[in-house]
Amino acid sequence: MNPNKHNERSVAQLPFEQRKETMKTERTNNHNPLLILTGKGLKYLVLALAGFAIAFIVFHVFGAFSLAQSLLSVEVWIWFVRVAVLLFCLFAIAMMFESWR
Repeated sequence: MNPNKHNERSVAQLPFEQRKETMKTERTNNHNPLLILTGKGLKYLVLALAGFAIAFIVFHVFGAFSLAQSLLSVEVWIWFVRVAVLLFCLFAIAMMFESWR
């Protein structure tokens, strides 16, 4: 055991003046812009999917079956899949850049 153990104090026990010198006051903001863009894209994709689900339910409840069927068409879902794959690839690229740094 260290005989000077009782003389050591943690940063939380230091007086305020000394504690201020040991704390990080300036934080660098090194966020990856591609990661931020991808996160926003994923957020809006999920919101669009939720909006389509709500619209489908409302159209179905009020008897607008032709509009509800148009939301379930293959062309609409192909675009959702394309956007999802694009966002996934951008997210993977951003994660590679982030791990490289």
